[in-house]
Amino acid sequence: MKMILLCLRCFGPLAVLALALAATGCKSSRGADSPNTASGLAEVNLNAKTAEQVKEVAREFFRDRGYVEIESRHVYEVAFDKATKSGRSSTALRVRLRLNKQLDGAWRLVGTPMGVEAWRSDLESEAVLPQGVSQIEAFLVEIKQRVESSQ
Repeated sequence: MKMILLCLRCFGPLAVLALALAATGCKSSRGADSPNTASGLAEVNLNAKTAEQVKEVAREFFRDRGYVEIESRHVYEVAFDKATKSGRSSTALRVRLRLNKQLDGAWRLVGTPMGVEAWRSDLESEAVLPQGVSQIEAFLVEIKQRVESSQ
């Protein structure tokens, strides 16, 4: 109990969630259910003419699921947030999608699931949530199917 209170005070609710998952035997990002990629993140290779085509499909996909697009840090990146609770939540889920052009002309789409503390405040911080990788991988597969079927 003291460990939980210490984590909550020092690191916030996401740390307590991570500690609880670890205590209950949750697998790491390199577990059997995680993608076998160099980054340990969800990745798909897809055929698209432009990065903008992929980004538009991703925007529609996440918008339909209640996510809001936020400003990205990179021209080949899109990011989406969703409050963890309805109303004025101080925590959110964030998904960052990064596109990388491959030598064969295809695009690699990499998705990073994140938890956000102090959401929409000056003290906002984000942390990768490895337990969300398998869900993001399923999202990327669906985005790939939509992009490739629209060509």
